[in-house]
Amino acid sequence: MPTYRETSELDFRLEELPRLPPFDRALLADPRDFDVEYAINPHMLDEHGELRRVDRVEARRQWETVRRTLEAAGLAVEVEGPLDGHPDFVFCANPGLPIPAAVAGAPPRWVPARMASEMRSGEVERWAERARRRGWRVEPLEGNAERFEGTGDGLWHPGRRLLWGGVGPRSSREAWEELAARYELPIVTLELADPALYHLDTCLAPLDEEGCLWAPEAFDEAGQGLVRALFPGAIEVSGAEARERLACNAFPVPRPGARPAVVIQAGAEEARAALAERGYEVLEVETGEFLKSGGSVFCMKLAYPSEA
Repeated sequence: MPTYRETSELDFRLEELPRLPPFDRALLADPRDFDVEYAINPHMLDEHGELRRVDRVEARRQWETVRRTLEAAGLAVEVEGPLDGHPDFVFCANPGLPIPAAVAGAPPRWVPARMASEMRSGEVERWAERARRRGWRVEPLEGNAERFEGTGDGLWHPGRRLLWGGVGPRSSREAWEELAARYELPIVTLELADPALYHLDTCLAPLDEEGCLWAPEAFDEAGQGLVRALFPGAIEVSGAEARERLACNAFPVPRPGARPAVVIQAGAEEARAALAERGYEVLEVETGEFLKSGGSVFCMKLAYPSEA
């Protein structure tokens, strides 16, 4: 199966693709050790070039609020314990990619990450082991991809057998080409153009089959065309809200027969208003301590289907 780089290459219609079950379960990681101890993205440094300081008590309170909000919206949540010496372990979207059984057949697959930063590489095996305990088949990349950061750059199109793959500082194009061939899976690749929006999940949030939040300036012209072609209900987010509030790092909790409830960082007023106007329920949470490390709601959870 090929990967797609521009609209002229699209040889399918979205409604023709097989359906995927809703991603209605999620893993979260205990934030006990969360801190900013190094800088691997621009958000981690303040205006003086110093590492940002984290209020650990406030971070715990914010994490608990995110957890309760996701559960109250209908998501089934499990929590993995902390990992000593890994302050970014809380951002569990990055160390791997779940491949549902609806994509590759039973059992579900787990593709471990190849983290771009050595500081985070120790997280990968912990999540792979959890996948093994769940009965998932762990299938590492075999090719020459230098970088691959799981669902930080790999976003499933809600309800359809289609994956979006970010190409940039955290994931290599070769990773998506290997996965497309291995699982006979259509993957739409998007080149990331803004260092502050370093993962695809910082500039694109698929909401449902037709709608997404996205920051157009994070992509080149080809990428913008692909998003517009496959998300006719795309909602544009300003560069300021995307960078300063990580508004596109939102997560839609699926609801049967209705639009999802969108959990989003508080204070992204333009995005909130646009979502409400389109009929989405907006659930605002404060993740300010985690913004200091370049992450928010989506980064803090790993979603997968009950029918995985």
